[in-house]
Amino acid sequence: MSKQKRLRELEESYESKVIEREEYLKKKKEIEEELEEELKESPEEKKEAKSKGSDKILLIGIGLVILLFVAILFIPRLMKEPPKTIEDWHLLNIQGKLKPEQGYMYKDAYSFINLDGFWYTQLTSPSGKRLYNMALRYSPSDLEDIHVLGYLNTDIFNNATDYYVTFNPAGSDFSHVALAISDFNQHMINVFAKKPIAACDKNETEVCEGRPIITCNNTNKITLYIKEANKSLVKYDGNCVTVEGNGFDLVKGVDRVLYNLYGIMKQ
Repeated sequence: MSKQKRLRELEESYESKVIEREEYLKKKKEIEEELEEELKESPEEKKEAKSKGSDKILLIGIGLVILLFVAILFIPRLMKEPPKTIEDWHLLNIQGKLKPEQGYMYKDAYSFINLDGFWYTQLTSPSGKRLYNMALRYSPSDLEDIHVLGYLNTDIFNNATDYYVTFNPAGSDFSHVALAISDFNQHMINVFAKKPIAACDKNETEVCEGRPIITCNNTNKITLYIKEANKSLVKYDGNCVTVEGNGFDLVKGVDRVLYNLYGIMKQ
């Protein structure tokens, strides 16, 4: 409300005897003093206040333009749909659009992508009629310091419809032994169409009761022998595949064998 209007209302209140003369004069003086202070304000001060207001409006306008630019540039990227299938991920990997921890090309020929803690790659069957999406716990680059020794009889391996899986039932690291065996069996069943036969290397526990007692020296069948040992070793001995070590080294050894059997890594 302007001060002139306040003065008029004050006079009307006095004339209509709403307020006493003493109160009227006091309030009138206060309003007149405020009016005098406003009249004393220099033109420079008014100009400065107006300039500050204009600068503030300009800064707000610049900020809005920047926000609009950022929205135009980045919102489409944020709203872009993430890959939905393994094929989508492989396509991004081949195009070089993934971070190293998400995927990489091995030997410029094999696409490996990391999803949910597994490394996935794709291989076609020998006939070329089927595409396999294979998941392993380790990628080839994780296993390059592991070498497979010896010689595998590929004629026996290729013609086999089943194979033995044997281990020491009295060992102390059954969880990693079982994990290594499970990973190997999945690939043998799903890709190589070979059936595992559970065995033990000695008959000392109830677990091995009724099972074949198998080592690399007493059978001509393809055999996977998982051995707990202080040192890691992966070797072929004709029909027998031996993986030695402890903890996750046993799992690494199995993955190393599988990559060799798939032809992705040499011995």
